[in-house]
Amino acid sequence: MYPRSKFQEVLLEIRQEMAREADFDVDLFAEIVRTGSGPQEPKMHAIVETENEDAVRPKPSSKRK
Repeated sequence: MYPRSKFQEVLLEIRQEMAREADFDVDLFAEIVRTGSGPQEPKMHAIVETENEDAVRPKPSSKRK
């Protein structure tokens, strides 16, 4: 078997950490569904839109001829 490069070692560590986080998220979701109780702080898990969406999303140009 060939030795792994440093890149492959780091990539494997990142993939393992992501898998653990995904397992935790699935377990948390299953616990919430099973107990029927939502999170204590609803904004903690919410995806929040920015107040100034124009800064994030540029308006389409109106230079059509």
